[in-house]
Amino acid sequence: MLNFDNASTTKISKLALETYNKASENFYNPSALYGAALEVKKQIEGARAFFVRYFKGKPNSTFIFTGSATESNNAVLYSNITRKDKKYLISAGEHSSVYEAAKHFKELGYNVVFVPLNKNGGVNMAALERELDESVVFVSVIHVSNETGAINDINAITNLVKGYNKNIIVHSDGVQAVGKLEINLKDLGVDYYTISAHKINGPKGIGALYIAEPNKFKPLIFGGGQEMGLRSGTENLPAILAFKTALEHVKLTDFSAHKQAILSALSADYICVSDEQCASNIISLCFKGVQGETIEHILENEGYLIGTGSACNSKAKQNRVISQLVPKDYVEGAVRLSFGPEISVEDCFNLGRALNEAVKLYREKTKR
Repeated sequence: MLNFDNASTTKISKLALETYNKASENFYNPSALYGAALEVKKQIEGARAFFVRYFKGKPNSTFIFTGSATESNNAVLYSNITRKDKKYLISAGEHSSVYEAAKHFKELGYNVVFVPLNKNGGVNMAALERELDESVVFVSVIHVSNETGAINDINAITNLVKGYNKNIIVHSDGVQAVGKLEINLKDLGVDYYTISAHKINGPKGIGALYIAEPNKFKPLIFGGGQEMGLRSGTENLPAILAFKTALEHVKLTDFSAHKQAILSALSADYICVSDEQCASNIISLCFKGVQGETIEHILENEGYLIGTGSACNSKAKQNRVISQLVPKDYVEGAVRLSFGPEISVEDCFNLGRALNEAVKLYREKTKR
Protein backbone atom coordinates (compact mmCIF):
# COMPACT_ATOMS: atom_id res chain seq x y z
CA MET A 1 0.00 0.00 0.00
CA LEU A 2 1.44 3.38 -1.05
CA ASN A 3 0.78 6.17 1.45
CA PHE A 4 -0.09 9.50 -0.18
CA ASP A 5 -1.52 10.92 3.07
CA ASN A 6 1.65 12.00 4.85
CA ALA A 7 0.21 15.41 5.76
CA SER A 8 -2.23 13.52 7.97
CA THR A 9 0.45 11.60 9.86
CA THR A 10 3.73 9.80 9.33
CA LYS A 11 5.12 6.50 10.49
CA ILE A 12 7.39 6.79 13.51
CA SER A 13 10.99 6.27 12.45
CA LYS A 14 13.08 3.39 13.76
CA LEU A 15 15.44 5.83 15.48
CA ALA A 16 12.61 7.73 17.15
CA LEU A 17 11.01 4.46 18.25
CA GLU A 18 14.31 3.21 19.67
CA THR A 19 14.68 6.46 21.59
CA TYR A 20 11.12 6.15 22.88
CA ASN A 21 11.58 2.58 24.06
CA LYS A 22 14.91 3.28 25.73
CA ALA A 23 13.55 6.37 27.51
CA SER A 24 10.56 4.36 28.73
CA GLU A 25 12.94 2.42 30.99
CA ASN A 26 13.73 5.71 32.75
CA PHE A 27 10.24 5.94 34.22
CA TYR A 28 10.87 8.26 37.17
CA ASN A 29 8.74 11.33 37.77
CA PRO A 30 10.78 14.43 36.85
CA SER A 31 9.13 16.37 39.65
CA ALA A 32 10.57 14.07 42.33
CA LEU A 33 13.76 15.06 44.15
CA TYR A 34 15.84 11.87 44.21
CA GLY A 35 18.74 11.35 41.82
CA ALA A 36 17.04 9.20 39.17
CA ALA A 37 14.18 11.68 38.87
CA LEU A 38 16.56 14.62 38.65
CA GLU A 39 18.28 12.88 35.74
CA VAL A 40 14.92 12.65 33.93
CA LYS A 41 14.38 16.36 34.59
CA LYS A 42 17.84 17.09 33.18
CA GLN A 43 17.03 15.20 29.98
CA ILE A 44 13.80 17.15 29.52
CA GLU A 45 15.55 20.47 30.02
CA GLY A 46 18.24 19.38 27.58
CA ALA A 47 15.59 18.63 24.98
CA ARG A 48 13.92 21.99 25.63
CA ALA A 49 17.19 23.82 25.08
CA PHE A 50 17.74 21.83 21.88
CA PHE A 51 14.35 22.92 20.51
CA VAL A 52 15.13 26.58 21.16
CA ARG A 53 18.52 26.23 19.42
CA TYR A 54 17.14 24.17 16.53
CA PHE A 55 14.43 26.70 15.70
CA LYS A 56 16.64 29.70 16.57
CA GLY A 57 14.31 31.15 19.16
CA LYS A 58 14.71 34.58 20.67
CA PRO A 59 16.80 35.08 23.84
CA ASN A 60 14.79 34.11 26.95
CA SER A 61 12.22 32.26 24.84
CA THR A 62 11.21 28.68 25.56
CA PHE A 63 9.24 25.68 24.37
CA ILE A 64 6.69 23.89 26.49
CA PHE A 65 5.79 20.29 25.75
CA THR A 66 2.11 19.53 25.29
CA GLY A 67 -0.10 16.56 24.45
CA SER A 68 -0.66 17.68 20.85
CA ALA A 69 -0.56 20.61 18.46
CA THR A 70 -4.29 20.96 19.07
CA GLU A 71 -3.62 21.59 22.75
CA SER A 72 -0.86 24.06 21.90
CA ASN A 73 -3.11 26.02 19.54
CA ASN A 74 -5.99 26.06 22.00
CA ALA A 75 -3.66 27.20 24.77
CA VAL A 76 -2.48 30.18 22.73
CA LEU A 77 -6.01 31.32 21.94
CA TYR A 78 -7.23 30.89 25.52
CA SER A 79 -4.22 32.82 26.76
CA ASN A 80 -4.77 35.74 24.40
CA ILE A 81 -8.48 36.08 23.62
CA THR A 82 -9.52 37.63 26.90
CA ARG A 83 -11.34 40.93 26.25
CA LYS A 84 -14.53 41.61 24.34
CA ASP A 85 -13.52 45.20 23.60
CA LYS A 86 -10.52 44.04 21.54
CA LYS A 87 -10.21 42.57 18.05
CA TYR A 88 -8.70 39.21 17.08
CA LEU A 89 -7.70 38.37 13.50
CA ILE A 90 -7.68 34.71 12.46
CA SER A 91 -7.01 33.52 8.92
CA ALA A 92 -9.92 31.63 7.38
CA GLY A 93 -7.49 28.88 6.38
CA GLU A 94 -6.49 27.81 9.88
CA HIS A 95 -6.37 24.21 11.06
CA SER A 96 -9.55 23.26 12.90
CA SER A 97 -7.78 23.43 16.29
CA VAL A 98 -7.41 27.19 15.76
CA TYR A 99 -10.51 27.84 13.67
CA GLU A 100 -12.98 26.01 15.92
CA ALA A 101 -11.54 27.57 19.07
CA ALA A 102 -11.76 31.03 17.48
CA LYS A 103 -15.30 30.29 16.32
CA HIS A 104 -16.18 29.35 19.91
CA PHE A 105 -14.92 32.70 21.16
CA LYS A 106 -16.84 34.51 18.42
CA GLU A 107 -20.03 32.76 19.51
CA LEU A 108 -19.35 33.98 23.05
CA GLY A 109 -19.34 37.56 21.81
CA TYR A 110 -15.64 38.25 21.27
CA ASN A 111 -14.72 40.34 18.23
CA VAL A 112 -13.10 37.58 16.18
CA VAL A 113 -12.61 38.34 12.47
CA PHE A 114 -11.79 35.58 9.98
CA VAL A 115 -9.52 37.02 7.29
CA PRO A 116 -10.30 35.70 3.76
CA LEU A 117 -7.95 33.66 1.59
CA ASN A 118 -6.20 33.87 -1.75
CA LYS A 119 -7.09 31.33 -4.44
CA ASN A 120 -4.38 28.89 -3.25
CA GLY A 121 -5.52 28.89 0.39
CA GLY A 122 -2.99 31.39 1.74
CA VAL A 123 -4.17 34.42 3.71
CA ASN A 124 -5.07 37.54 1.72
CA MET A 125 -2.50 40.09 2.89
CA ALA A 126 -4.48 43.08 1.62
CA ALA A 127 -7.53 41.91 3.57
CA LEU A 128 -5.39 41.38 6.66
CA GLU A 129 -3.98 44.89 6.39
CA ARG A 130 -7.47 46.38 6.00
CA GLU A 131 -8.55 44.77 9.28
CA LEU A 132 -5.71 46.30 11.29
CA ASP A 133 -6.84 49.04 13.65
CA GLU A 134 -6.16 50.24 17.18
CA SER A 135 -8.36 47.51 18.72
CA VAL A 136 -6.39 44.55 17.26
CA VAL A 137 -4.37 42.67 19.88
CA PHE A 138 -3.90 39.20 18.38
CA VAL A 139 -3.29 37.67 14.94
CA SER A 140 -3.04 33.96 14.03
CA VAL A 141 -1.95 32.80 10.56
CA ILE A 142 -0.95 29.23 9.72
CA HIS A 143 2.55 28.90 8.24
CA VAL A 144 1.76 26.14 5.71
CA SER A 145 -1.85 25.26 4.91
CA ASN A 146 -2.70 21.71 5.92
CA GLU A 147 -5.29 21.63 3.12
CA THR A 148 -3.47 23.09 0.11
CA GLY A 149 0.16 23.52 1.15
CA ALA A 150 -0.06 27.31 0.65
CA ILE A 151 2.94 28.98 2.30
CA ASN A 152 2.13 32.14 4.21
CA ASP A 153 4.98 34.66 4.48
CA ILE A 154 5.03 34.82 8.27
CA ASN A 155 7.97 37.23 8.35
CA ALA A 156 6.06 39.67 6.12
CA ILE A 157 2.94 39.20 8.25
CA THR A 158 4.72 39.94 11.53
CA ASN A 159 6.44 42.95 9.95
CA LEU A 160 3.08 44.25 8.75
CA VAL A 161 1.28 43.62 12.02
CA LYS A 162 3.99 44.76 14.41
CA GLY A 163 4.81 47.69 12.13
CA TYR A 164 1.25 48.83 12.79
CA ASN A 165 1.49 48.11 16.53
CA LYS A 166 4.48 46.33 18.06
CA ASN A 167 2.33 45.06 20.93
CA ILE A 168 0.04 42.91 18.76
CA ILE A 169 0.63 39.24 19.52
CA VAL A 170 1.31 37.00 16.50
CA HIS A 171 0.84 33.23 16.51
CA SER A 172 1.55 30.77 13.72
CA ASP A 173 0.67 27.10 13.47
CA GLY A 174 3.86 25.60 12.04
CA VAL A 175 2.85 21.95 12.12
CA GLN A 176 2.99 21.48 8.33
CA ALA A 177 6.05 23.72 7.94
CA VAL A 178 8.50 21.72 10.07
CA GLY A 179 10.59 19.50 7.85
CA LYS A 180 9.37 21.34 4.75
CA LEU A 181 10.84 24.83 5.28
CA GLU A 182 13.87 26.29 7.02
CA ILE A 183 12.50 27.86 10.18
CA ASN A 184 14.18 30.68 12.11
CA LEU A 185 11.77 31.85 14.79
CA LYS A 186 13.76 34.95 15.62
CA ASP A 187 13.56 36.05 11.99
CA LEU A 188 9.87 35.13 11.72
CA GLY A 189 9.22 37.43 14.67
CA VAL A 190 6.30 35.44 16.07
CA ASP A 191 5.30 35.36 19.71
CA TYR A 192 4.01 31.78 19.52
CA TYR A 193 4.70 28.87 17.15
CA THR A 194 3.09 25.43 17.25
CA ILE A 195 4.79 22.18 16.21
CA SER A 196 3.98 18.46 16.33
CA ALA A 197 6.03 15.26 16.35
CA HIS A 198 3.86 12.85 14.36
CA LYS A 199 4.12 14.91 11.16
CA ILE A 200 7.90 14.36 11.04
CA ASN A 201 8.18 10.64 11.87
CA GLY A 202 7.93 11.15 15.60
CA PRO A 203 5.35 9.67 17.99
CA LYS A 204 1.74 10.77 18.34
CA GLY A 205 0.58 12.43 21.52
CA ILE A 206 3.37 14.99 21.80
CA GLY A 207 3.41 18.58 20.63
CA ALA A 208 5.38 21.66 21.56
CA LEU A 209 4.67 25.36 21.76
CA TYR A 210 7.25 28.10 21.27
CA ILE A 211 6.70 31.03 23.63
CA ALA A 212 8.80 34.12 23.00
CA GLU A 213 7.96 35.77 26.34
CA PRO A 214 6.98 33.12 28.92
CA ASN A 215 6.03 35.66 31.58
CA LYS A 216 3.12 36.84 29.38
CA PHE A 217 1.61 33.39 28.79
CA LYS A 218 -1.48 32.36 30.76
CA PRO A 219 -1.75 28.58 31.28
CA LEU A 220 -4.66 26.57 29.94
CA ILE A 221 -3.91 23.54 32.15
CA PHE A 222 -3.35 23.93 35.90
CA GLY A 223 -2.10 21.42 38.45
CA GLY A 224 1.34 20.58 39.76
CA GLY A 225 3.16 23.44 38.07
CA GLN A 226 5.20 21.40 35.60
CA GLU A 227 6.71 23.06 32.49
CA MET A 228 7.65 26.17 34.49
CA GLY A 229 4.04 26.47 35.59
CA LEU A 230 2.93 27.01 31.98
CA ARG A 231 1.47 23.55 31.37
CA SER A 232 0.82 21.27 34.30
CA GLY A 233 0.90 17.49 34.00
CA THR A 234 3.73 14.98 34.39
CA GLU A 235 6.05 15.31 31.39
CA ASN A 236 6.18 12.49 28.84
CA LEU A 237 9.94 11.85 28.70
CA PRO A 238 9.87 9.07 26.04
CA ALA A 239 7.75 11.15 23.66
CA ILE A 240 9.79 14.31 24.25
CA LEU A 241 13.09 12.58 23.52
CA ALA A 242 11.63 10.75 20.50
CA PHE A 243 10.39 14.12 19.20
CA LYS A 244 13.93 15.46 19.59
CA THR A 245 15.33 12.46 17.69
CA ALA A 246 12.83 12.99 14.88
CA LEU A 247 13.88 16.64 14.58
CA GLU A 248 17.55 15.71 14.52
CA HIS A 249 16.96 13.54 11.44
CA VAL A 250 14.55 15.73 9.48
CA LYS A 251 15.63 16.21 5.87
CA LEU A 252 14.13 18.93 3.69
CA THR A 253 13.00 17.35 0.42
CA ASP A 254 11.79 18.98 -2.79
CA PHE A 255 8.77 17.08 -4.15
CA SER A 256 8.16 19.37 -7.13
CA ALA A 257 8.85 16.53 -9.58
CA HIS A 258 6.30 14.37 -7.75
CA LYS A 259 3.61 17.02 -8.12
CA GLN A 260 4.41 17.50 -11.79
CA ALA A 261 4.25 13.76 -12.43
CA ILE A 262 0.71 13.59 -11.08
CA LEU A 263 -0.44 16.62 -13.07
CA SER A 264 1.13 15.29 -16.28
CA ALA A 265 -0.83 12.06 -15.92
CA LEU A 266 -4.22 13.64 -15.20
CA SER A 267 -6.85 14.01 -17.89
CA ALA A 268 -10.05 14.13 -15.82
CA ASP A 269 -11.82 17.47 -15.31
CA TYR A 270 -10.13 18.98 -12.26
CA ILE A 271 -8.84 22.12 -10.56
CA CYS A 272 -5.41 22.11 -8.91
CA VAL A 273 -5.58 24.46 -5.94
CA SER A 274 -1.92 24.01 -4.97
CA ASP A 275 0.07 26.41 -7.15
CA GLU A 276 3.81 27.17 -7.32
CA GLN A 277 3.54 29.22 -4.11
CA CYS A 278 2.62 26.09 -2.15
CA ALA A 279 4.83 23.60 -0.33
CA SER A 280 5.95 20.86 -2.69
CA ASN A 281 4.81 17.97 -0.49
CA ILE A 282 1.06 18.70 -0.72
CA ILE A 283 -1.20 18.87 -3.75
CA SER A 284 -4.92 19.60 -3.49
CA LEU A 285 -7.05 18.51 -6.45
CA CYS A 286 -10.77 19.03 -6.99
CA PHE A 287 -12.66 16.89 -9.51
CA LYS A 288 -15.95 18.12 -10.90
CA GLY A 289 -19.11 16.24 -10.05
CA VAL A 290 -17.62 13.43 -7.95
CA GLN A 291 -17.39 12.49 -4.28
CA GLY A 292 -13.82 12.68 -2.98
CA GLU A 293 -14.54 10.08 -0.31
CA THR A 294 -15.67 7.57 -2.94
CA ILE A 295 -12.56 8.26 -5.00
CA GLU A 296 -10.53 7.67 -1.84
CA HIS A 297 -12.08 4.22 -1.36
CA ILE A 298 -11.69 3.24 -5.03
CA LEU A 299 -7.98 4.11 -4.88
CA GLU A 300 -7.53 2.26 -1.60
CA ASN A 301 -8.66 -0.89 -3.39
CA GLU A 302 -5.96 -0.18 -5.99
CA GLY A 303 -3.24 0.14 -3.34
CA TYR A 304 -3.15 3.92 -2.84
CA LEU A 305 -3.95 5.77 0.39
CA ILE A 306 -5.01 9.38 -0.20
CA GLY A 307 -6.88 11.99 1.82
CA THR A 308 -9.90 14.17 1.17
CA GLY A 309 -8.34 16.98 3.16
CA SER A 310 -7.28 17.35 6.76
CA ALA A 311 -7.95 14.17 8.74
CA CYS A 312 -9.14 16.39 11.59
CA ASN A 313 -12.00 17.52 9.34
CA SER A 314 -12.83 14.11 7.86
CA LYS A 315 -16.27 13.99 9.51
CA ALA A 316 -17.30 17.39 8.14
CA LYS A 317 -19.90 17.38 5.36
CA GLN A 318 -17.90 19.85 3.29
CA ASN A 319 -14.28 20.99 3.28
CA ARG A 320 -14.32 24.42 4.92
CA VAL A 321 -11.14 25.70 3.28
CA ILE A 322 -11.63 24.25 -0.19
CA SER A 323 -15.20 25.56 -0.35
CA GLN A 324 -13.74 29.09 -0.26
CA LEU A 325 -11.45 28.42 -3.23
CA VAL A 326 -13.28 26.53 -5.98
CA PRO A 327 -16.76 26.46 -7.58
CA LYS A 328 -19.43 24.54 -5.67
CA ASP A 329 -19.55 21.60 -8.10
CA TYR A 330 -15.86 20.90 -7.48
CA VAL A 331 -15.84 21.08 -3.65
CA GLU A 332 -17.12 17.58 -2.89
CA GLY A 333 -14.57 16.13 -5.31
CA ALA A 334 -11.59 17.43 -3.31
CA VAL A 335 -8.69 15.09 -2.60
CA ARG A 336 -5.36 15.85 -0.92
CA LEU A 337 -2.18 14.05 -1.88
CA SER A 338 0.89 14.43 0.33
CA PHE A 339 4.26 12.83 -0.20
CA GLY A 340 6.90 11.14 1.91
CA PRO A 341 10.41 9.88 1.13
CA GLU A 342 9.14 6.39 0.28
CA ILE A 343 7.11 7.74 -2.67
CA SER A 344 8.83 7.85 -6.09
CA VAL A 345 8.10 10.07 -9.08
CA GLU A 346 6.93 6.97 -10.96
CA ASP A 347 4.52 6.17 -8.12
CA CYS A 348 3.05 9.64 -8.59
CA PHE A 349 2.61 9.21 -12.32
CA ASN A 350 0.86 5.89 -11.72
CA LEU A 351 -1.38 7.49 -9.11
CA GLY A 352 -2.35 10.17 -11.61
CA ARG A 353 -3.47 7.51 -14.06
CA ALA A 354 -5.31 5.66 -11.28
CA LEU A 355 -7.12 8.90 -10.41
CA ASN A 356 -8.30 9.19 -14.01
CA GLU A 357 -9.72 5.68 -13.86
CA ALA A 358 -11.33 6.24 -10.47
CA VAL A 359 -13.10 9.40 -11.65
CA LYS A 360 -14.18 7.66 -14.85
CA LEU A 361 -15.55 4.69 -12.87
CA TYR A 362 -17.44 7.00 -10.50
CA ARG A 363 -19.05 8.91 -13.36
CA GLU A 364 -20.02 5.71 -15.18
CA LYS A 365 -21.72 4.31 -12.10
CA THR A 366 -23.50 7.57 -11.25
CA LYS A 367 -24.07 8.66 -14.90
CA ARG A 368 -22.49 12.05 -14.21
